[in-house]
Amino acid sequence: MPRPDASEKLAATKPKDGPPRALIATVIAVVVVIVAGATFLISANPFGKLDASGPQTSQSEGNGVVMYPGKAKPGVPVVDIYEDFQCPICNELEKANGASIHELAQRGDIKLVSHMMSFLDDNLGNDSSKRSANAAFCAADAGKFAEYHKAVFAGQPAKEGQGYTDDQLKKTFAADAGITGQQLTTFTQCVDKGTYDDYVKDTEKRSNDDGVNGTPTVKIDGTALSEEQMAQLMQQKGSFPAVLKAAQGQ
Repeated sequence: MPRPDASEKLAATKPKDGPPRALIATVIAVVVVIVAGATFLISANPFGKLDASGPQTSQSEGNGVVMYPGKAKPGVPVVDIYEDFQCPICNELEKANGASIHELAQRGDIKLVSHMMSFLDDNLGNDSSKRSANAAFCAADAGKFAEYHKAVFAGQPAKEGQGYTDDQLKKTFAADAGITGQQLTTFTQCVDKGTYDDYVKDTEKRSNDDGVNGTPTVKIDGTALSEEQMAQLMQQKGSFPAVLKAAQGQ
């Protein structure tokens, strides 16, 4: 059976439509806590619950994990990538332009933020998106988020919906990412406990709130690339620098 083109694939990976959302009320609770003479303001997040604690290099309220923290030069563009580890088209993007995107981030020419979504669990009837996202966040605590991210996509099943096994998440991908020794023990415990399950949920909610309704989605300084630009990224290897320049009007 022939594979659909990029536009059809993008449509196929959108989450199921839900009922329209209406903003009924917003309540912000502010609590002043004084510890050792310092004052902290703690606010309830817009999801109606306390912000879930994220992994190292993560941004609060499900706003993603910063890859290669501290590398970004002042004033460089912020590149937000929204993916689901079970999304075949996301894997096409990774194969075609993952290396070029990560190279720019490692050089500090962009600030790269990864948002691992999990809506495909509902579409496919499993929990592999949530489990693999949690595992990737656990890998962030070992300083191996980028490496683990690459390993999961490299090990994506050929058949969509087959999902990932516990052995893959805890052993195979961890080994491929270079997580060893005590870090591996801590990582495995983190995966088993589902330490970042709540952050996975926050990431999905925040992404939806930010208007992301399909994967992959790439934003440059907050503006999503067009379908044509996304198709170029998936079809033309190493085209990300050119697409980035075009998106910035250069």
